[in-house]
Amino acid sequence: MGIRIVLLAFLLDGCVAVGTIAQEILPYVYHLENTGADYPKPTFPSFGNLPAIQALPDPFEWSDGRGRIAKFSDWRYRRAEIGAQIQKYEIGQKPVRPDTISASYTGGTLTVNITVGGKTLTLTSQVILPAGAGPFPAVIGMNSPTGSIPSTIFSSRNIAQITFSHNQVTTYNSPQDSDPYYVLYGPDLTIDNTGQYSAWAWGVSRILDGLELVQNVLPIDLKHIAVTGCSYAGKMALFAGAFDERIALTIAQESGGGGATSWRYSQTEPAGTVETLGATSHQWFSEGMFQFSGSNVSKLPVDHHELCAMCAPRALYVTANPDYTWLSNPSCYVNSKAVQEIYASLGIPDRFGFSIVGGHLHCAVPGVQMPDVEAFVEKFLLGNDTVNTTIATSPYSIDLSPWITWTTPTLSAGTSLIEWTALRYPPDLQTGLDTTVTFRWSKVQGVTQYHIQVSSDPEFASPEKSDSTGSDTVKTFTGLLKGKQYFWRVKVLSVAGVGLWSNVWRFITIASPEKPQSLEATPIQDQPGYVTYRWNTVQGADQYFIRVTAMQSPDRVFRSGSTMDTVKTFSGHSEGEQYHWQVQASNVAGTGPWSDVSNFTFGTTGVSGEAGTPTEFSISQNYPNPFNPTTTITFALMHTGRTTITLYDLLGRSVQKLIDRVLEAGYHEIRFDAGSLPSAVYLYTIRSGEFVRTRKMVVMK
Repeated sequence: MGIRIVLLAFLLDGCVAVGTIAQEILPYVYHLENTGADYPKPTFPSFGNLPAIQALPDPFEWSDGRGRIAKFSDWRYRRAEIGAQIQKYEIGQKPVRPDTISASYTGGTLTVNITVGGKTLTLTSQVILPAGAGPFPAVIGMNSPTGSIPSTIFSSRNIAQITFSHNQVTTYNSPQDSDPYYVLYGPDLTIDNTGQYSAWAWGVSRILDGLELVQNVLPIDLKHIAVTGCSYAGKMALFAGAFDERIALTIAQESGGGGATSWRYSQTEPAGTVETLGATSHQWFSEGMFQFSGSNVSKLPVDHHELCAMCAPRALYVTANPDYTWLSNPSCYVNSKAVQEIYASLGIPDRFGFSIVGGHLHCAVPGVQMPDVEAFVEKFLLGNDTVNTTIATSPYSIDLSPWITWTTPTLSAGTSLIEWTALRYPPDLQTGLDTTVTFRWSKVQGVTQYHIQVSSDPEFASPEKSDSTGSDTVKTFTGLLKGKQYFWRVKVLSVAGVGLWSNVWRFITIASPEKPQSLEATPIQDQPGYVTYRWNTVQGADQYFIRVTAMQSPDRVFRSGSTMDTVKTFSGHSEGEQYHWQVQASNVAGTGPWSDVSNFTFGTTGVSGEAGTPTEFSISQNYPNPFNPTTTITFALMHTGRTTITLYDLLGRSVQKLIDRVLEAGYHEIRFDAGSLPSAVYLYTIRSGEFVRTRKMVVMK
């Protein structure tokens, strides 16, 4: 039998009535920046291969043409596709959260330090806190505490005000590659391939990271955060809200072309009168977007009804002002009507509103709009469900039939998309120079054919193996070289069209490691309670796992951990206590067997010591992973304090609290039994003081 590599599909099953499902499964906000980060990026056709789409593109259609979304939970994946397309064709890449971020809050100033490749960018935000203990909802204003909205709307409701100073990222309307953001990510990101709206949206996300890190000293309610701005800053707020799902409410005032308007409709306005794609700032968008200027706008795969819809299912309120023609106000109306359809299809029409009224200065909030703004603030920052936020105010009556040519689907529970997760199993290799490798994956409903590729090139320029399997979910290839690294992927074909490629998975044609030998445990004489464990090097091993059990508590693991070395030191051993321990090795092919059990009795000439204090906070990857039904998580705390570990599903919903109590500084371990949970990918997040870290686990039954 060859190497078995499995692609497992997890389906999210609906469990509530259709009449209430939208409110049940589409939260008001998420705890992740991008819940669709695990979704494979869509294919990006070159300009010459893009079709012309005269109407507003269908927001419900999968980008590869295999059909339309049919389930509420599909939206997060469709949203991820739209976001990837907007980055590709309009604003350039928005980098994900870097691994190295620190934050502090003192004297009314939030400071966030972001380090990438040894270079650090620092953001500072002034924070105006209401009186009291909090936690307080908050509004992040673009370059001012509340954007262009009267501050009394927020201060009278005990809502904190936070300023995003965008020039700390890249200078407004005068970007240079020497700006902090482009220095941090240069030379990969430049002012040509990455527009300022991508950079500024990234900056707002890092402010949100900072707020998460200082929760213990800055009492902000992270579930009730708004962003707002007007004009160019209205676009900025819109992009920030669209690309970060931790923002509960986005208010984009008079954002004009490139904001809450349609590039396509604006192009039909008299030349030179409105902000079309070709007339907007080259600094704000990537240079590649301008190939879609003029009549080429119909080749743009997306439009801004989809940018606005990226805020869904979170709340969005947009305004326009007919007194200022350049804002392309009829375009805002057409765009908003399309957005209205999207929110309605998701069963949440009250979470989007628009108001297009004149008779006031640019960026002013007239009296007629004040109740609208207050209603959105009341509902989505304060939780007041009695107010009306189903708002659609406009002087226009425009024929929408040329623009909205798609029908609005009736969505239901569950999901029609496949979430792929790779699982590795120990291989059995044939003798000789080559190997036989067997690939297996889960069956996908409605699929008539699968296609598999295997390549030593992760870009699959020239696959070594490529074949279709009909409806079989298994394929065996021979002739792969022993000891060589390969990559593989699968896609599906059905009557609805061609599906996406799965994620790319790596494997090496080697056997899983043998079990370690020559186990030795030695107390450290000058460090009471410490023992150093050693074992032999196992050929082909990338990592080792060790577990130690105390005889007095045989059902509980005393210490466990992983290491790339063949030595591991643990503290906290008790004088005269007997211990049992084992080691196993792993590599990309799989995990080897546990070693034979080794026993020893701890004894020193000194007094038994307490567990050592870690020099940094940390949390391990759960082991084993995937697992059924139990797994172990170890973590280290530098300081005593309240610590929580929470399990979330991929929609950002809390599933279970694994731990929630005050813990002493030191090393800790919990065993988690997922016997009551369905097979799925989950996230677990530890919070202790300023330390926040999230990892992924897979329950496989």
